[in-house]
Amino acid sequence: MRRKNAKNRIQAATVALLILGMGAGCIAHDGTEGGVRETELQEAYERAADDPVTPYPETVTYTLAKMTACGGSYIPEGDTYEDNAYTRFLRGFLNVQNENVIEVPEDENYDLYVSRLIAEERMPDVMLISSREEVQRLAEAGLIEDLTGDYEACTSDAIKEIYAGYGPGLLESATVDGKLMALPSTQIYYGCSLFWVRQDWLDELGLGEPETLDDVEEIVLTFREHQMGGPGNIGLACTAELVGTGSSNYSLDPVFGAFGAYPQIWLEDEAGRLQYGSLSKETKEALEYLNGWYEKGVLDEDYMMRSTTEIGNLVKEGHCGAFFGWWWAPNSPLLGSVSADPDAVWKPFLIGDAQGKVNSYVYSKGTQYIVVRKGYEHPEIVMKITTALFDSARFQDAGTVEMDEYQLNGVDTTARPLVINCDYSDALFRTTASIEAALRGELDVAELSALERAYYDGCRRYLAGERHPDLWAAYASRIEAVDLMNQGEISYVNEDYVQRSNQTVPQELYDMETLAFMKIITGEEDSSYFEDFVETWKKNIILENLSY
Repeated sequence: MRRKNAKNRIQAATVALLILGMGAGCIAHDGTEGGVRETELQEAYERAADDPVTPYPETVTYTLAKMTACGGSYIPEGDTYEDNAYTRFLRGFLNVQNENVIEVPEDENYDLYVSRLIAEERMPDVMLISSREEVQRLAEAGLIEDLTGDYEACTSDAIKEIYAGYGPGLLESATVDGKLMALPSTQIYYGCSLFWVRQDWLDELGLGEPETLDDVEEIVLTFREHQMGGPGNIGLACTAELVGTGSSNYSLDPVFGAFGAYPQIWLEDEAGRLQYGSLSKETKEALEYLNGWYEKGVLDEDYMMRSTTEIGNLVKEGHCGAFFGWWWAPNSPLLGSVSADPDAVWKPFLIGDAQGKVNSYVYSKGTQYIVVRKGYEHPEIVMKITTALFDSARFQDAGTVEMDEYQLNGVDTTARPLVINCDYSDALFRTTASIEAALRGELDVAELSALERAYYDGCRRYLAGERHPDLWAAYASRIEAVDLMNQGEISYVNEDYVQRSNQTVPQELYDMETLAFMKIITGEEDSSYFEDFVETWKKNIILENLSY
């Protein structure tokens, strides 16, 4: 059945190619010879449609809704989202090329642009969407392709092993009526959110290394008092969403964690029932604490209106010297800061509760999905691209020199045409362990993957005394930040993933939560308003097996 379906698609593509050839005067003089060429072309397309790494006989172009980087991708001058190290590799390896119908940053209404394309019946061949609810809506409307057979035929064993490592829930989150309707992004285990702070400012002011929330408060207020970086220091940067859930910098996860609170995280109680972390008394206590920070001027007074792009620019310009962010913060936004100011020194710290205990959560849920337009001739293309970038290029060393340089130079991963990740859940710590083993001479550099080798080279050069910002970013992220988490005593709660429990929260309730938290933090409402929020939330959701 799989081969028959592929053959039908290839026949359509072949007819189109032959018609083009006739129009250009390329018809064969001998009917038999033309028939042989047609058969050979059809067979070549069929082989490509049934194998992860077989290239197409002719260049296959696909239209794409392209999500770009927030605050800049750092793509080298002259390269674009349609012509860069990744797209050139894919042209050479698979003979595929993206044609972007939109290019919109994630924090500038990318989802709205996608919704508009769908509503106007202008769906591109391939696009990234941001929720499994949207996958289900598109599937039920008959607008996207069933990728079940394509996943089996055109995904390598290594990629299947990666997805299997997340348990059945990840692929099930993209499954509708037993059919795989999208390819989900994997979410590697990031460790915990760290406190990134200007160490040069700490030294100048004689401040010690932070360990608790009280230390954070003292540091941020002192930065503002002394107008570090010049007039306009905004204090502690964060966004209106407050929690990062594993994918965004500028969250306040460590503040909530210090109170044992985990907003937007589903947990199981002792009876196996689900609890939604945003409704807990610990979350209320954290909001009361944050209200104190807002009143004192610790929190950026305009946090509710800041986009991640704007905050990145403020960090770069020296108006912000402290925020909570993930291990990869040196690549974005801090690369911009140290590039603009060679004297800027950023360092990460673990922030715990009053007893020094660091509380965090394990977040490895796929939140973004790649879908293919119903009727597109080559739906297997997303599986082939995923295999090419995350298996062949990474583990098989298939001509990746240019992509290695992108990694070394901190080019944002949105330079890849498909903005999803595909890696082992503990890939971050695997990679650092390999890099450090090679730096110690305990592992042959030839045994490193392409990604590991790129970071190894950057870290080696940084340790040898080169102080280029790109080299610092490689070392600070892959070594300094990861070692900090490896050596720290971090307590992780177990998350009951939404896709496994089949419990989802409507977007309007997320919006209501954000607004309620904002009102409490800014003092528009006192903390008793939290009970009103919880009561309204419960009245507006119907979920099974919940514990309040």
